[in-house]
Amino acid sequence: MGTISAEVVEIEEKHFIRIINADEEVKIPLSDDKPNDVKSAFNQLIMWIKETNYEIEMEDVGTDLFSQVAKEYISQLNREIQEVRGEMEDLDLVESGD
Repeated sequence: MGTISAEVVEIEEKHFIRIINADEEVKIPLSDDKPNDVKSAFNQLIMWIKETNYEIEMEDVGTDLFSQVAKEYISQLNREIQEVRGEMEDLDLVESGD
């Protein structure tokens, strides 16, 4: 299983979880209610599931509220990624053990 890094970033006074996979990145808004952005991010994460089995790991978890929320968010996201990966394996959409 591979590891993909994530961090909390602030862009124009808005906070995001930035998840980086090679030369691609996904940003999930933490401080804005933007369901379409979240949906788009999840779609990209699912595309990555097709390519490899991975877990997201937070870098430099701070003590601020956004970092703590992001840490829990990533923990839940990792559980969901593994569930989706298992379902995709069951349906032969990806090879098991990748």
